[in-house]
Amino acid sequence: MKNKILLIEDDAEIRDMIKDYLSGDFEISSFRDGITAVRSIKNYDDYSLALIDLMLPDMRGMEIIKTIRQVSTIPIIIITAKDNDTDKSLGLNLGADDYVVKPFSLIELTARIRANIRRARTYQAVPGDTCIRIRDLEIDPAAHTVSRQGSPIELTPIEFKILHLLAAHPGQAFSKERLYELIWKEPYFGNENVLNTHINRLRLKLKNGEEDTTAYIKTLWGIGYKMEDQ
Repeated sequence: MKNKILLIEDDAEIRDMIKDYLSGDFEISSFRDGITAVRSIKNYDDYSLALIDLMLPDMRGMEIIKTIRQVSTIPIIIITAKDNDTDKSLGLNLGADDYVVKPFSLIELTARIRANIRRARTYQAVPGDTCIRIRDLEIDPAAHTVSRQGSPIELTPIEFKILHLLAAHPGQAFSKERLYELIWKEPYFGNENVLNTHINRLRLKLKNGEEDTTAYIKTLWGIGYKMEDQ
């Protein structure tokens, strides 16, 4: 059975080009606008991945990302015509996992789709995995859940992978390059913005409100990150 891809792109030429190229390997459900897509889709978990253009005529791609993230953790790749760090960061902060900038290579897009689907599957439950406890955090790889003081914390697959990797090696320093390559399974090439955005979003989710100063993930300036176990 083919993996099912959700594609939301208002440019008919680009939409058809992507659909035609990917249809041999994936089942593609394509929409030209966000409102129709949101009204038509009953269960986002029916899809293996979503491709979302940020600039849509009726409903911004950012709103669609927020809508999906309220009910699903499927991988999301944003498509943007702007090589703009602000747009990329905002999309990643809202829960997207990756991005491509127009004009993009269809070969690269396909590789990113496969990598994100593969990562999402890797993060799924593995029977017998041991729970990890870091202070008041509990990470259960088997159930793919995270809780703090008993309260569940919703994480995307990449956020969970980052947290699980760091928590499984408390006190160990990971360079940004090493952490990126372990999580994304591809060369680093200075993709600092993607990693930093996911780390910042993860930190926010681990907090109990704005006044909470508890720090689990420590930045090692000029090096990378580590999990504080005390």
